[in-house]
Amino acid sequence: MKGRKEILSFLALILAIFCSLILCNPVFSAQDKPAKQPPRVTAGGLNLLTKGELKEELVPEPVLKKIDIDRIGAAPYYETYEGLRFAKYFTVAQRVEIYQQARPIDSYIMDAKKIRWVNADQPWDKVVQFRSQIVPIFTRAYGTEIAMSEPTSAEGMIRYTHDYRDIYQNQYAIYKEERLDVNYKHESWDQNEILIMHSKKIPGINWYYTSNLGYRYSTMSAKNDQSTHAYYENRHTYYAALSLAPSGTLEFFGQLEYFKSKRPKSNFVYSPDHFFWATELRVKSDDFKTSYIPRFSYSIDKYYPTYNRYKKYEIQYRVGRDITSRFNATNTTKYALGIRNDVDNTAPDYDPNNKNPINETAAWVGNEFRFQYNVYDKLWLQSGVDFAAGTNMSDFDNWGMLGGLEYYAPGLIRIDVGWLGKHYYNISDYLSSVYFKFYLFM
Repeated sequence: MKGRKEILSFLALILAIFCSLILCNPVFSAQDKPAKQPPRVTAGGLNLLTKGELKEELVPEPVLKKIDIDRIGAAPYYETYEGLRFAKYFTVAQRVEIYQQARPIDSYIMDAKKIRWVNADQPWDKVVQFRSQIVPIFTRAYGTEIAMSEPTSAEGMIRYTHDYRDIYQNQYAIYKEERLDVNYKHESWDQNEILIMHSKKIPGINWYYTSNLGYRYSTMSAKNDQSTHAYYENRHTYYAALSLAPSGTLEFFGQLEYFKSKRPKSNFVYSPDHFFWATELRVKSDDFKTSYIPRFSYSIDKYYPTYNRYKKYEIQYRVGRDITSRFNATNTTKYALGIRNDVDNTAPDYDPNNKNPINETAAWVGNEFRFQYNVYDKLWLQSGVDFAAGTNMSDFDNWGMLGGLEYYAPGLIRIDVGWLGKHYYNISDYLSSVYFKFYLFM
Protein backbone atom coordinates (compact mmCIF):
# COMPACT_ATOMS: atom_id res chain seq x y z
CA MET A 1 0.00 0.00 0.00
CA LYS A 2 2.75 2.40 0.96
CA GLY A 3 4.66 1.62 -2.26
CA ARG A 4 1.60 2.34 -4.38
CA LYS A 5 1.04 5.69 -2.65
CA GLU A 6 4.64 6.74 -3.10
CA ILE A 7 4.52 5.74 -6.80
CA LEU A 8 1.28 7.71 -7.35
CA SER A 9 2.72 10.74 -5.54
CA PHE A 10 5.89 10.52 -7.62
CA LEU A 11 3.93 10.27 -10.89
CA ALA A 12 1.79 13.27 -9.85
CA LEU A 13 4.94 15.27 -9.14
CA ILE A 14 6.48 14.33 -12.53
CA LEU A 15 3.27 15.39 -14.28
CA ALA A 16 3.18 18.68 -12.37
CA ILE A 17 6.83 19.44 -13.19
CA PHE A 18 6.19 18.64 -16.85
CA CYS A 19 3.25 21.06 -16.88
CA SER A 20 5.34 23.78 -15.23
CA LEU A 21 8.07 23.37 -17.84
CA ILE A 22 5.48 23.81 -20.55
CA LEU A 23 4.15 26.92 -18.83
CA CYS A 24 7.66 28.43 -18.63
CA ASN A 25 7.91 28.32 -22.41
CA PRO A 26 7.74 31.87 -23.87
CA VAL A 27 4.96 30.71 -26.16
CA PHE A 28 2.72 30.49 -23.10
CA SER A 29 3.98 33.62 -21.33
CA ALA A 30 1.21 35.81 -19.93
CA GLN A 31 3.23 38.85 -20.99
CA ASP A 32 3.03 37.96 -24.67
CA LYS A 33 -0.46 39.28 -25.43
CA PRO A 34 -1.97 38.41 -28.81
CA ALA A 35 -3.43 41.18 -30.91
CA LYS A 36 -6.92 39.87 -30.26
CA GLN A 37 -7.83 37.97 -27.12
CA PRO A 38 -9.97 34.87 -27.67
CA PRO A 39 -12.98 34.26 -25.44
CA ARG A 40 -12.07 32.67 -22.12
CA VAL A 41 -13.47 31.58 -18.82
CA THR A 42 -12.35 33.96 -16.06
CA ALA A 43 -11.21 32.67 -12.70
CA GLY A 44 -8.31 32.97 -10.31
CA GLY A 45 -5.16 30.92 -10.85
CA LEU A 46 -4.06 29.60 -14.23
CA ASN A 47 -6.72 29.45 -16.91
CA LEU A 48 -6.92 27.40 -20.08
CA LEU A 49 -8.20 29.62 -22.88
CA THR A 50 -10.57 28.32 -25.55
CA LYS A 51 -7.76 28.16 -28.13
CA GLY A 52 -5.48 26.20 -25.83
CA GLU A 53 -3.46 29.19 -24.60
CA LEU A 54 -2.59 29.63 -20.93
CA LYS A 55 -2.89 32.91 -19.10
CA GLU A 56 -1.98 33.61 -15.47
CA GLU A 57 -4.69 35.38 -13.47
CA LEU A 58 -3.31 36.55 -10.10
CA VAL A 59 -6.62 36.56 -8.26
CA PRO A 60 -6.43 35.18 -4.70
CA GLU A 61 -8.71 32.29 -3.92
CA PRO A 62 -11.03 32.62 -0.92
CA VAL A 63 -8.76 30.72 1.44
CA LEU A 64 -7.87 31.92 4.90
CA LYS A 65 -4.49 33.64 5.03
CA LYS A 66 -2.68 31.87 7.85
CA ILE A 67 0.45 33.07 9.60
CA ASP A 68 3.57 31.54 8.07
CA ILE A 69 6.82 32.26 9.92
CA ASP A 70 8.72 31.61 6.69
CA ARG A 71 7.00 34.54 5.01
CA ILE A 72 9.10 37.66 5.45
CA GLY A 73 7.87 41.24 5.25
CA ALA A 74 4.65 43.14 5.84
CA ALA A 75 2.39 40.32 4.64
CA PRO A 76 2.54 37.47 7.17
CA TYR A 77 1.23 34.95 4.67
CA TYR A 78 1.59 33.76 1.10
CA GLU A 79 -1.17 34.65 -1.28
CA THR A 80 -2.57 31.33 -2.47
CA TYR A 81 -4.19 30.46 -5.76
CA GLU A 82 -6.69 27.84 -6.75
CA GLY A 83 -4.27 25.91 -8.97
CA LEU A 84 -4.17 24.78 -12.57
CA ARG A 85 -7.68 24.57 -14.00
CA PHE A 86 -7.82 21.34 -15.98
CA ALA A 87 -11.63 21.26 -16.28
CA LYS A 88 -14.40 23.81 -16.00
CA TYR A 89 -14.97 23.33 -12.29
CA PHE A 90 -11.76 21.64 -11.12
CA THR A 91 -8.17 22.71 -10.42
CA VAL A 92 -5.12 20.78 -9.22
CA ALA A 93 -1.98 21.65 -7.25
CA GLN A 94 0.98 19.68 -5.91
CA ARG A 95 3.56 20.04 -3.14
CA VAL A 96 6.62 18.16 -1.88
CA GLU A 97 8.33 18.95 1.42
CA ILE A 98 11.52 17.32 2.73
CA TYR A 99 12.88 18.91 5.85
CA GLN A 100 14.54 18.52 9.23
CA GLN A 101 13.54 20.54 12.24
CA ALA A 102 14.67 20.98 15.82
CA ARG A 103 12.22 20.73 18.68
CA PRO A 104 11.22 23.82 20.63
CA ILE A 105 12.81 24.14 24.07
CA ASP A 106 9.63 23.23 25.96
CA SER A 107 9.57 19.88 24.16
CA TYR A 108 13.17 19.11 25.17
CA ILE A 109 12.42 20.07 28.78
CA MET A 110 9.29 17.94 28.95
CA ASP A 111 11.08 14.98 27.37
CA ALA A 112 13.98 15.23 29.83
CA LYS A 113 11.60 15.29 32.77
CA LYS A 114 9.51 12.43 31.44
CA ILE A 115 12.56 10.22 30.84
CA ARG A 116 13.39 10.58 34.54
CA TRP A 117 10.22 8.82 35.65
CA VAL A 118 9.70 6.58 32.62
CA ASN A 119 13.20 5.19 33.19
CA ALA A 120 13.67 5.34 36.94
CA ASP A 121 17.11 3.73 36.77
CA GLN A 122 18.47 6.72 34.79
CA PRO A 123 18.45 10.07 36.65
CA TRP A 124 18.84 11.93 33.34
CA ASP A 125 20.66 14.98 34.62
CA LYS A 126 24.01 14.79 32.82
CA VAL A 127 25.20 16.86 29.87
CA VAL A 128 25.85 13.78 27.75
CA GLN A 129 22.25 12.65 28.32
CA PHE A 130 20.82 16.00 27.29
CA ARG A 131 22.99 15.94 24.18
CA SER A 132 21.43 12.64 23.12
CA GLN A 133 18.06 14.41 22.85
CA ILE A 134 19.33 16.87 20.21
CA VAL A 135 18.21 14.86 17.20
CA PRO A 136 16.21 16.54 14.41
CA ILE A 137 12.77 15.35 13.37
CA PHE A 138 12.99 14.36 9.69
CA THR A 139 9.85 14.60 7.52
CA ARG A 140 9.04 13.67 3.93
CA ALA A 141 5.60 14.93 2.87
CA TYR A 142 3.69 14.70 -0.40
CA GLY A 143 0.43 16.51 -1.03
CA THR A 144 -2.07 16.77 -3.87
CA GLU A 145 -4.91 19.28 -3.84
CA ILE A 146 -8.01 19.15 -6.03
CA ALA A 147 -10.39 22.10 -5.74
CA MET A 148 -13.91 22.54 -7.07
CA SER A 149 -15.16 26.07 -7.69
CA GLU A 150 -17.32 28.16 -9.98
CA PRO A 151 -14.96 29.53 -12.66
CA THR A 152 -16.80 32.87 -12.89
CA SER A 153 -16.76 33.52 -9.13
CA ALA A 154 -14.05 33.38 -6.46
CA GLU A 155 -16.57 33.54 -3.61
CA GLY A 156 -16.55 29.88 -2.60
CA MET A 157 -14.56 26.70 -3.04
CA ILE A 158 -14.40 23.09 -1.88
CA ARG A 159 -10.92 21.58 -1.66
CA TYR A 160 -9.82 17.97 -1.21
CA THR A 161 -6.25 17.31 -0.07
CA HIS A 162 -4.44 14.01 0.18
CA ASP A 163 -1.31 14.19 2.33
CA TYR A 164 1.14 11.37 2.96
CA ARG A 165 4.21 11.76 5.15
CA ASP A 166 7.00 9.73 6.71
CA ILE A 167 8.28 11.08 10.03
CA TYR A 168 11.48 9.90 11.70
CA GLN A 169 12.58 10.38 15.33
CA ASN A 170 9.28 12.04 16.30
CA GLN A 171 9.19 10.20 19.64
CA TYR A 172 12.92 10.41 20.30
CA ALA A 173 14.41 10.27 22.88
CA ILE A 174 11.68 9.16 25.31
CA TYR A 175 11.07 5.85 23.58
CA LYS A 176 14.60 5.11 22.49
CA GLU A 177 14.64 1.35 21.94
CA GLU A 178 17.77 0.75 24.02
CA ARG A 179 15.81 1.79 27.13
CA LEU A 180 12.31 0.54 26.37
CA ASP A 181 10.90 -2.29 24.31
CA VAL A 182 9.32 0.21 21.92
CA ASN A 183 10.52 1.38 18.51
CA TYR A 184 9.10 4.67 17.29
CA LYS A 185 11.85 5.50 14.81
CA HIS A 186 9.56 5.67 11.80
CA GLU A 187 5.96 6.88 11.68
CA SER A 188 3.67 7.00 8.64
CA TRP A 189 0.81 9.47 8.39
CA ASP A 190 -1.90 9.23 5.74
CA GLN A 191 -4.39 12.11 5.74
CA ASN A 192 -7.46 13.00 3.72
CA GLU A 193 -9.03 16.42 4.14
CA ILE A 194 -12.10 18.29 2.92
CA LEU A 195 -12.12 22.07 3.29
CA ILE A 196 -15.04 24.39 2.50
CA MET A 197 -14.04 28.03 1.96
CA HIS A 198 -16.21 31.09 1.55
CA SER A 199 -15.33 34.77 1.26
CA LYS A 200 -17.64 37.75 0.80
CA LYS A 201 -18.23 41.40 1.61
CA ILE A 202 -20.88 41.69 4.32
CA PRO A 203 -23.75 43.86 3.03
CA GLY A 204 -24.50 46.99 4.99
CA ILE A 205 -21.22 47.31 6.89
CA ASN A 206 -18.93 46.43 3.97
CA TRP A 207 -16.63 44.23 6.07
CA TYR A 208 -14.84 41.38 4.33
CA TYR A 209 -15.04 37.98 5.92
CA THR A 210 -13.46 34.62 5.12
CA SER A 211 -14.60 31.36 6.70
CA ASN A 212 -12.98 27.93 6.58
CA LEU A 213 -14.70 24.75 7.72
CA GLY A 214 -12.70 21.54 7.47
CA TYR A 215 -12.58 17.86 8.33
CA ARG A 216 -9.49 15.66 8.24
CA TYR A 217 -9.23 11.88 8.67
CA SER A 218 -5.78 10.61 9.57
CA THR A 219 -4.27 7.18 10.07
CA MET A 220 -0.90 7.11 11.83
CA SER A 221 1.32 4.16 12.64
CA ALA A 222 4.81 3.38 13.88
CA LYS A 223 6.87 0.81 11.99
CA ASN A 224 8.82 -1.87 13.84
CA ASP A 225 11.38 -4.47 12.89
CA GLN A 226 10.53 -6.62 15.89
CA SER A 227 7.50 -7.63 17.91
CA THR A 228 7.28 -4.44 19.95
CA HIS A 229 4.27 -2.41 20.96
CA ALA A 230 3.96 -0.09 17.98
CA TYR A 231 0.93 2.10 17.60
CA TYR A 232 -1.81 2.39 14.99
CA GLU A 233 -3.98 5.48 15.45
CA ASN A 234 -7.11 6.86 13.82
CA ARG A 235 -7.78 10.56 14.20
CA HIS A 236 -10.81 12.68 13.32
CA THR A 237 -10.03 16.40 13.19
CA TYR A 238 -12.60 19.20 12.88
CA TYR A 239 -11.51 22.79 12.49
CA ALA A 240 -12.97 26.20 11.76
CA ALA A 241 -11.52 29.65 11.22
CA LEU A 242 -13.01 33.06 10.68
CA SER A 243 -11.39 36.28 9.46
CA LEU A 244 -13.14 39.66 9.64
CA ALA A 245 -11.58 42.70 7.94
CA PRO A 246 -13.31 46.07 8.52
CA SER A 247 -10.67 47.67 6.28
CA GLY A 248 -7.50 46.91 4.38
CA THR A 249 -5.40 47.80 7.43
CA LEU A 250 -7.27 45.87 10.15
CA GLU A 251 -8.23 42.21 10.42
CA PHE A 252 -9.58 40.04 13.26
CA PHE A 253 -8.82 36.34 13.14
CA GLY A 254 -10.00 33.36 15.22
CA GLN A 255 -9.35 29.65 14.95
CA LEU A 256 -10.81 26.54 16.62
CA GLU A 257 -9.69 22.93 16.31
CA TYR A 258 -10.75 19.64 17.85
CA PHE A 259 -9.59 16.11 17.23
CA LYS A 260 -10.40 12.72 18.68
CA SER A 261 -7.84 9.91 18.45
CA LYS A 262 -8.15 6.18 19.02
CA ARG A 263 -5.55 3.42 18.97
CA PRO A 264 -7.54 0.25 18.21
CA LYS A 265 -4.43 -1.96 17.91
CA SER A 266 -2.74 -0.79 21.08
CA ASN A 267 -2.30 -3.05 24.11
CA PHE A 268 -3.78 -0.30 26.31
CA VAL A 269 -6.83 1.93 25.99
CA TYR A 270 -5.88 5.30 24.56
CA SER A 271 -8.39 7.86 23.32
CA PRO A 272 -7.24 11.46 23.76
CA ASP A 273 -9.22 14.60 23.00
CA HIS A 274 -7.46 17.73 21.78
CA PHE A 275 -8.90 21.26 21.93
CA PHE A 276 -7.14 24.26 20.38
CA TRP A 277 -8.04 27.94 20.19
CA ALA A 278 -6.10 30.87 18.73
CA THR A 279 -6.78 34.52 18.02
CA GLU A 280 -4.87 37.25 16.22
CA LEU A 281 -5.17 40.96 15.56
CA ARG A 282 -3.58 41.94 12.24
CA VAL A 283 -2.85 45.63 11.84
CA LYS A 284 -1.14 47.27 8.86
CA SER A 285 0.21 50.77 8.47
CA ASP A 286 -1.55 53.17 6.11
CA ASP A 287 1.12 52.62 3.46
CA PHE A 288 0.77 48.81 3.85
CA LYS A 289 4.52 48.48 4.36
CA THR A 290 4.43 47.51 8.06
CA SER A 291 2.33 44.94 9.92
CA TYR A 292 1.82 44.34 13.66
CA ILE A 293 0.35 41.00 14.71
CA PRO A 294 -0.15 39.95 18.32
CA ARG A 295 -1.28 36.32 18.71
CA PHE A 296 -2.49 34.20 21.61
CA SER A 297 -3.26 30.47 21.58
CA TYR A 298 -4.33 27.83 24.11
CA SER A 299 -4.65 24.06 23.83
CA ILE A 300 -5.55 21.21 26.15
CA ASP A 301 -5.17 17.46 25.66
CA LYS A 302 -7.32 15.08 27.71
CA TYR A 303 -5.98 11.52 27.72
CA TYR A 304 -9.06 9.37 28.27
CA PRO A 305 -9.80 7.06 30.02
CA THR A 306 -7.32 8.55 32.52
CA TYR A 307 -7.51 12.01 34.06
CA ASN A 308 -4.11 13.01 32.67
CA ARG A 309 -4.01 16.47 31.09
CA TYR A 310 -1.58 18.61 29.11
CA LYS A 311 -2.10 22.36 28.59
CA LYS A 312 -0.11 24.81 26.50
CA TYR A 313 -0.21 28.61 26.26
CA GLU A 314 1.60 30.59 23.55
CA ILE A 315 1.99 34.34 23.09
CA GLN A 316 3.57 35.78 19.96
CA TYR A 317 4.16 39.27 18.62
CA ARG A 318 5.21 39.69 15.00
CA VAL A 319 6.34 42.86 13.22
CA GLY A 320 6.95 42.78 9.46
CA ARG A 321 8.36 45.56 7.31
CA ASP A 322 8.87 46.05 3.57
CA ILE A 323 11.90 48.32 3.84
CA THR A 324 12.27 48.70 0.07
CA SER A 325 10.75 46.96 -2.92
CA ARG A 326 13.60 44.42 -2.76
CA PHE A 327 14.40 44.23 0.95
CA ASN A 328 12.01 42.91 3.63
CA ALA A 329 12.41 42.01 7.31
CA THR A 330 10.41 40.35 10.08
CA ASN A 331 10.89 40.09 13.84
CA THR A 332 8.89 37.64 15.98
CA THR A 333 8.98 37.38 19.78
CA LYS A 334 7.52 34.26 21.42
CA TYR A 335 6.64 32.91 24.84
CA ALA A 336 5.41 29.36 25.47
CA LEU A 337 4.29 27.58 28.64
CA GLY A 338 3.45 23.88 28.85
CA ILE A 339 1.84 22.23 31.89
CA ARG A 340 1.58 18.45 32.30
CA ASN A 341 -0.61 16.98 35.04
CA ASP A 342 -0.51 13.17 34.98
CA VAL A 343 -2.57 12.27 38.04
CA ASP A 344 -2.98 8.67 36.85
CA ASN A 345 0.67 8.07 36.00
CA THR A 346 1.89 4.60 37.05
CA ALA A 347 5.48 4.66 35.73
CA PRO A 348 8.06 3.29 36.32
CA ASP A 349 6.43 0.10 37.68
CA TYR A 350 3.24 0.43 35.61
CA ASP A 351 1.16 -1.07 38.37
CA PRO A 352 -2.40 0.27 37.98
CA ASN A 353 -2.86 0.05 41.75
CA ASN A 354 0.24 2.14 42.45
CA LYS A 355 -0.24 5.75 41.26
CA ASN A 356 2.75 8.03 40.71
CA PRO A 357 1.20 11.47 40.01
CA ILE A 358 3.33 13.94 38.07
CA ASN A 359 2.89 17.72 37.75
CA GLU A 360 5.50 19.44 35.54
CA THR A 361 5.97 22.66 33.57
CA ALA A 362 8.21 23.83 30.75
CA ALA A 363 8.51 27.43 29.56
CA TRP A 364 10.74 29.46 27.25
CA VAL A 365 11.07 32.82 25.55
CA GLY A 366 12.64 33.47 22.17
CA ASN A 367 13.12 35.87 19.30
CA GLU A 368 13.39 35.22 15.57
CA PHE A 369 14.70 37.80 13.10
CA ARG A 370 14.45 37.19 9.35
CA PHE A 371 15.27 39.25 6.29
CA GLN A 372 15.16 38.64 2.55
CA TYR A 373 16.63 40.39 -0.47
CA ASN A 374 15.53 40.11 -4.07
CA VAL A 375 18.75 39.21 -5.89
CA TYR A 376 17.26 38.60 -9.34
CA ASP A 377 13.79 38.48 -10.89
CA LYS A 378 11.75 36.19 -8.57
CA LEU A 379 14.76 34.82 -6.70
CA TRP A 380 15.12 35.87 -3.05
CA LEU A 381 18.01 35.42 -0.64
CA GLN A 382 16.92 34.69 2.94
CA SER A 383 18.80 34.84 6.21
CA GLY A 384 18.17 35.28 9.91
CA VAL A 385 19.18 34.70 13.50
CA ASP A 386 17.27 33.09 16.43
CA PHE A 387 17.58 33.16 20.21
CA ALA A 388 15.70 30.97 22.70
CA ALA A 389 16.05 30.39 26.43
CA GLY A 390 14.15 28.24 28.91
CA THR A 391 12.74 30.07 31.92
CA ASN A 392 12.63 27.04 34.25
CA MET A 393 15.45 24.90 32.79
CA SER A 394 18.42 26.41 30.96
CA ASP A 395 20.19 23.32 29.58
CA PHE A 396 18.64 23.64 26.10
CA ASP A 397 19.14 27.40 25.61
CA ASN A 398 20.37 28.08 22.08
CA TRP A 399 21.03 30.55 19.32
CA GLY A 400 20.81 29.80 15.61
CA MET A 401 21.42 31.11 12.10
CA LEU A 402 19.41 30.54 8.93
CA GLY A 403 20.32 30.86 5.27
CA GLY A 404 18.34 29.97 2.16
CA LEU A 405 17.01 30.76 -1.29
CA GLU A 406 13.43 31.10 -2.45
CA TYR A 407 12.05 31.28 -5.98
CA TYR A 408 8.46 32.51 -5.87
CA ALA A 409 6.24 33.02 -8.91
CA PRO A 410 2.76 33.54 -7.38
CA GLY A 411 0.22 31.00 -8.50
CA LEU A 412 2.74 29.06 -10.56
CA ILE A 413 5.70 27.76 -8.57
CA ARG A 414 7.48 28.27 -5.26
CA ILE A 415 10.76 26.58 -4.33
CA ASP A 416 12.26 27.09 -0.88
CA VAL A 417 15.63 25.58 0.11
CA GLY A 418 17.81 26.38 3.08
CA TRP A 419 19.80 25.48 6.16
CA LEU A 420 19.39 26.19 9.88
CA GLY A 421 22.10 25.68 12.49
CA LYS A 422 21.48 25.81 16.25
CA HIS A 423 24.14 25.95 18.96
CA TYR A 424 23.07 24.67 22.40
CA TYR A 425 25.78 26.47 24.31
CA ASN A 426 25.03 25.18 27.82
CA ILE A 427 25.60 21.56 26.80
CA SER A 428 28.14 22.33 24.02
CA ASP A 429 26.09 20.71 21.26
CA TYR A 430 25.24 21.77 17.71
CA LEU A 431 22.39 20.77 15.41
CA SER A 432 22.44 21.36 11.66
CA SER A 433 19.24 20.88 9.65
CA VAL A 434 18.18 21.44 6.03
CA TYR A 435 14.88 21.87 4.22
CA PHE A 436 13.47 21.68 0.68
CA LYS A 437 9.91 22.72 -0.17
CA PHE A 438 8.37 22.67 -3.63
CA TYR A 439 4.87 24.03 -4.41
CA LEU A 440 3.30 23.89 -7.86
CA PHE A 441 0.20 25.90 -8.85
CA MET A 442 -0.38 26.99 -5.25
